[in-house]
Amino acid sequence: MFRKLPWVVLALLFLSTARCATADLAAGVAAVPFVGPILVPLPATPAYIAAIGTPAPAEPVEPDFAAWFPAEGGWQAVKPADWQAMLVAAAAAGTPEGWNALCAKASAAAGADRAAAPLPGALACSADPAVTAAQRIALALFDLRAAVGAWLAGAPNGSIGAIQGRQAALRLLCATAAPGKLDAAAVAEACAKGLDAGYLAGKGAETMAAVEAAYAAYAAALAKADPQTAAEPAVFAAGDAAAP
Repeated sequence: MFRKLPWVVLALLFLSTARCATADLAAGVAAVPFVGPILVPLPATPAYIAAIGTPAPAEPVEPDFAAWFPAEGGWQAVKPADWQAMLVAAAAAGTPEGWNALCAKASAAAGADRAAAPLPGALACSADPAVTAAQRIALALFDLRAAVGAWLAGAPNGSIGAIQGRQAALRLLCATAAPGKLDAAAVAEACAKGLDAGYLAGKGAETMAAVEAAYAAYAAALAKADPQTAAEPAVFAAGDAAAP
C-alpha cells in the first residue's frame, strides 16, 4: 500500500495543475476583446443590481411662478413637489438655453414692468447685458430658497448639505460678481442675508425668512436698475459660452 502512495500524491498534483490551467485559460479567453464574451459569457447581473436600474434624467419643468411665490400663506403654502420643480428649473437655468427659457417664462409672468411683480421679475429677461450678468445672484438666491424649502418640507433632494452647497456658491458669486448698475449696498445686504446659518441650529424657518428677504431685496434692486423686462436676454443666447 505504501508503495502506491507516491503515485497517488503525484496524480493529485497533476489534477490540481490541470484545474489551475483550465481556470487560467478561461480567464485568458474571457479577456480577449470581442471574442472573449462570445466564448466565455459574462456572469449574469445579480437581481438586486438589476432591480436598481438606471435613473431617468430629470424632465424639464413648466415654471409656475404663482405656485412658487404664492400670494397667501407664504412659503408654507408651497407644495413639496413645487420645491423640487424649482430645484430642477434652477439647475436647467445654469445653461444658456436653460436661462433663455426660464427668463422668458418669468418675463411673461411678471409683465413689462419688473417692479409690478418683482419676485418673478428678478428672473425676467433683461435687454441690458450688465443686468443679465447680475441676475446670476438672483438665480443663486432662487435656488437657495428652493433648497431650504425642500429641506423644511422633507422633499426629495432636501438636505442640510444641499443648503450648504448653495450658500457656498452664493458666497463665491457675491465675492466675485460686479454689481453693475445695481446698488452695491443693496447687493451686499442681500448676500449677507442669504448666508444665514440658523438652519444649522434647527432654526430653519429663520433661515427661510432671511433667504426670502434677501431674494426680495435683490429683486427690488434689479427692478430699480432695469424697470422694463424683455422677451429674451441681450446676452447668453443659445450657443454663448456662459449663463447666469
